Amino acid sequence: MAGLMDPWEKGSLSMRNRLWMAPVKTGYGTPDGHVTERHLHFYRRVALGGVGLVVVEPVPVRWDGREHPKQLSVTSPDSAIDLARLTTVIHEGGALAGLNLNHAGRAANPKASGTGPVAPSDCRCPAKKTEARRLEPGEIEDIVYAFGRAAAVAEAARFDLVEIQAGHGYLIDQFLDPEVNRRADRYGTDPTLFAEQVLKAAADATGLPLSLRVTLKEPGDKAECGRLRALLKLAEQVGISFVHVGMGDACTNPPWYYHHGSLPESLQEDALRAVRDMTQLPIVAAGRMGTLDRAGRITDEGMAAAVALGRPLVADPDLPRKWKLGAFDEVIGCGYCLQGCLANVVKGDGLGCIVNPTVGRAPLSPPGKRRRVLVAGAGPAGLSAAIALWEQGHGVIVAEAGPEAGGTFRAAPMSPGKETMDRPLRGLIRAAQRAEIPVIFGQAVDEAFVKKVKPEVLVWAAGGEAVRPAIAGMDALPVLTSQEFYLEGRPLPGERVLIVGGGMVGLEAAEKLALEGREVVVVEMLSELSADMDPLNRTLLLKRLRALPAVHLMTDTTVVRIDDRSVTLRTPEGEKALSPVESVLLAAGMRPKPVPDAVRALVPQCLVVGDAAAPRNVTTAVRDGYEAGASL
Repeated sequence: MAGLMDPWEKGSLSMRNRLWMAPVKTGYGTPDGHVTERHLHFYRRVALGGVGLVVVEPVPVRWDGREHPKQLSVTSPDSAIDLARLTTVIHEGGALAGLNLNHAGRAANPKASGTGPVAPSDCRCPAKKTEARRLEPGEIEDIVYAFGRAAAVAEAARFDLVEIQAGHGYLIDQFLDPEVNRRADRYGTDPTLFAEQVLKAAADATGLPLSLRVTLKEPGDKAECGRLRALLKLAEQVGISFVHVGMGDACTNPPWYYHHGSLPESLQEDALRAVRDMTQLPIVAAGRMGTLDRAGRITDEGMAAAVALGRPLVADPDLPRKWKLGAFDEVIGCGYCLQGCLANVVKGDGLGCIVNPTVGRAPLSPPGKRRRVLVAGAGPAGLSAAIALWEQGHGVIVAEAGPEAGGTFRAAPMSPGKETMDRPLRGLIRAAQRAEIPVIFGQAVDEAFVKKVKPEVLVWAAGGEAVRPAIAGMDALPVLTSQEFYLEGRPLPGERVLIVGGGMVGLEAAEKLALEGREVVVVEMLSELSADMDPLNRTLLLKRLRALPAVHLMTDTTVVRIDDRSVTLRTPEGEKALSPVESVLLAAGMRPKPVPDAVRALVPQCLVVGDAAAPRNVTTAVRDGYEAGASL
């Protein structure tokens, strides 16, 4: 493991360690693709954290290859000058800089480019539900030229490395895929021809080292392995310096593309070993490398020469420095949930993180006046507020009515496939502990306590309480709220359970109970299940649930009555009797805990954040708390 943190000399590159930052979409650009201050804050902060080389987010070599409306441009007359702003802050932070060049092909977003997607043959992108048309030979030549031109722009912008995206289901990969490339011309009879032309164009246009980004979707697929082996042989002939290995496909397998935390790590390691046997080039392994134990094992066992970290550096840009110092307990770990990063980019808000509200933001400035602040609640919003307040030098006390910190976020790692969410939870709690912020447990913020503390400002982050629908006869059965079930650990008796509410909490509880051997009926009054989830997590969860025969999902349905003999439901077809259940879990949402009038009257200023303001997800709660703390 020590070698991972040691300086690495490879050709003309001298890196301070074997850690790269993988290209992560930020969504920070202007509509015409220019660098913004958010980019500068983000990449400056990552470089200062100690990573060896930063591969800047994917940049399309042509406008028709764009994936999202705020993607950076390499095609403008001033692109080299504009992108040099990024290399400047990265180099000032002590890291080298690479630029990932791509054309999305059928995975392009027509709303971002203003034109329809293109591909080797007429085809569809299943994930994006868009249709792509066949490229004409002259258009292919134009794209090859565009890769070369973009590589020259990267060199002019003072990048140290150029990376060519040849995997993840993008255009080069599409030419290699016989299901997408059904051409009868030379680009079809020789599927590696397009890749060869692109790599040679890039090599001829710049003297910079080249990295080739590849993916192996199915390590046991002989045909796919054969195609990748041919590509890697070509890479050796052209003089590629590194092979950057990921998994998944933007059109056919997004969960693996984004390395969702619920997927098995063993398949990825099988893929790395397979690629290792195909080439002598140095391999950089990407995907869920956010713990030193795993990253070190990957390199120690020879699966890779280096590792690339994407989301772990979004959650904690100081991770490399902390690894080098052996300060492993100080790392704010990534849970690979995609909620604050991918989901925010898709929504148009730009890259964020569920536990790092500072992503892409300027450092806090010292306040004009030091304030005495009481924070009510040690959940994500309260802890985030307390940390922001402490960083500015305010006096902070946190009072938590419960026995421990974390609030409802403590339930996240208890759900199947979300065990890695324990990492960001623990990281957030430890960040407050390292700051030595006083936290008093078992202390409600009531009138007497406020009179004792005498705060100048109260940050009310007391969370919410479970909604209890008025259902006739419900008291005849054991009934628990999701908070009682998850956070208090109260047992839910019986082999057949009714869950009222089909949002994220209800569905995750259904999976948990079904895997324990229970039969579960989920009733949702809306027409859509898990409407509060981002699309990728929602798709994965529903797929797992529909594979469990003991889970029954019902929409457009409300519970009218419950007794020990049956459950009466109201459906679009009228009332319906359901077989008896033995217990009920309420997952029908949360309502805010308001600030008591007597408490509010005692403080000059009161800020309400998180679930106490309105039902929030963890990303919004953390951001709420941070912005409240930063506002003083």
